[in-house]
Amino acid sequence: MAPSGTPVNNTPKPSVFLLSSIIGAWLILSACAFWWFEWRYWGAYPKQLIQFDSQAVADLYPILMKHGMNQKLVVHFTDASCPCESYRVAHVDKLEHMLDSSHQVNINPAEQTRLRVNIPATPAVAIWDEDGEFAYFGPYSSGMTCGAGLDFIDLVFNKLADGVNPSWLNTQGYGCFCAL
Repeated sequence: MAPSGTPVNNTPKPSVFLLSSIIGAWLILSACAFWWFEWRYWGAYPKQLIQFDSQAVADLYPILMKHGMNQKLVVHFTDASCPCESYRVAHVDKLEHMLDSSHQVNINPAEQTRLRVNIPATPAVAIWDEDGEFAYFGPYSSGMTCGAGLDFIDLVFNKLADGVNPSWLNTQGYGCFCAL
């Protein structure tokens, strides 16, 4: 305690001010980095209805599948520039044990144009059974991101394992999609 009549100096020491400035700058830079890498992609997805049409993939099977392979064909429609792609990759990684027994092909927008395939949005998936019969086309799951909600790939593979081809054209989807 200062004796009476002695002025008290309440100004912060330079080291405290410098430390406070460094912590403040770090917090601001961290917030900016978080926004840049994550927050800008968060928020409500537009209530756009994505219409999937089997005609888009009807002629694709003969081009992609070699005659006599006798295994399931899974075609992943991807777009590396789409922020939804990271969810798709994580979802497919979780399903890898199931997808190992199938022939998998990734098709990006440039290949879609070359193959004359008109996919309305990515990510999307198409599946054919061992006999070359159409089994599924549409989004990966019912959730807002791939892997969230009801997993359509798991359902289709379980049906195919039971000897039943669902021939399922999932005509609509809401979620994280990038229009092409």
